[in-house]
Amino acid sequence: MKQILLGGIVAVITAITLILSMEFGRSLLQIIAGFLLFIIPFTFISSFKSTVMSFLLIFFCIFMGYLIYRYHLYDICIGIFLAFIIGSSVFYFRIKNVQTFSVLEYKKNATNSGEEK
Repeated sequence: MKQILLGGIVAVITAITLILSMEFGRSLLQIIAGFLLFIIPFTFISSFKSTVMSFLLIFFCIFMGYLIYRYHLYDICIGIFLAFIIGSSVFYFRIKNVQTFSVLEYKKNATNSGEEK
């Protein structure tokens, strides 16, 4: 029930944002570009655990912020907002951290339980 309610809220926020953007004459191309550039980082934010990936993500965000400010591409921010809303809800409800299978851990557990021969 909680997932259905949150899915409905995300759908309403997304629809309202897109409808208001079209009504106020915002650039649909810039909105789509902002969404496509940031949907993957927001969806897989938990995967950025290394220093290299953190560096690339932060550098990309700062560089995009500069380009948005420099060339007055403010409609990209609407796409970034949509990517945040949709990507974070996908991350929260669909992408779970799973513990990987460890052969060493399995052998240790098998030895402790007397199953290994």
